[in-house]
Amino acid sequence: MYPLAVNAGIDATEYWDMTLEEIIVQSKGIKERHMRELKERAVMDHKLSQLMAYAFNEPNKMPDVDKMYGFLDDGDKAADQSEPMEDWQRDRLEFMKQAELIKATNNAKKGGG
Repeated sequence: MYPLAVNAGIDATEYWDMTLEEIIVQSKGIKERHMRELKERAVMDHKLSQLMAYAFNEPNKMPDVDKMYGFLDDGDKAADQSEPMEDWQRDRLEFMKQAELIKATNNAKKGGG
């Protein structure tokens, strides 16, 4: 029984001071905790795969991390960020970036041709 108990996760030094009932309860508890951790990991892996699918196929529709992982604290994120940008402000910045790239490309064509 000693090797089985140690394999189940019971500390070898504590084994000799435990009763048979305590050993059984402890080994069941360790097994249940391990199964719970495996289930949590499976859920996290699944959510990560969903985020990866969004990032690869539709990055602009990718949900926020707080929305995907509901247990995260929103207070930390809100303190770090300033006011969110309006859609038109975000679009304006994107158009300005694209215009600069087009200008740079046209200047390179004129200078190189």
